[in-house]
Amino acid sequence: MATGRMRRTSYVRGTAAEQIDVRRAIHEAPMRKLSKHARKNREKAARLNFKFVLFIAACLAVCSSLLYGYITLNVSNTAALEEISTLEKQLNNMKLDNDEQYSRIMSDIDMAYVKESAMGRLGMQYAEEGQIIEVQGSGDDYVRQYAQLPQ
Repeated sequence: MATGRMRRTSYVRGTAAEQIDVRRAIHEAPMRKLSKHARKNREKAARLNFKFVLFIAACLAVCSSLLYGYITLNVSNTAALEEISTLEKQLNNMKLDNDEQYSRIMSDIDMAYVKESAMGRLGMQYAEEGQIIEVQGSGDDYVRQYAQLPQ
């Protein structure tokens, strides 16, 4: 080594590794030749098959229509629940008003006056022992008499 230049060798001396120009090595690397089948497979994979695109579009259309239907049902369900809530509030208010009116009417009626009027002016009297006929009924039902009951 008389010239002062260091020769490059295939082993490393000391702590310095051999410097390789990566860009030049990539360009100078021999290109592998692909087989005909491998090249066709790569070309086929690079292209989108029309049937595959059509299948994906059909799947997207089905998913979109299902999602639209779900959202529509959810919105109509929410609207129906809100309407039911409003109607329940109205029903409760009407029941309260009805109960208040019934209580007011019942408190205004004087039952002693009704009894006195019925017995005094109209000549009504209490039923006697053979006048009462019991009829079988269920629960809170009532009976309307359209004809004479048998004696």
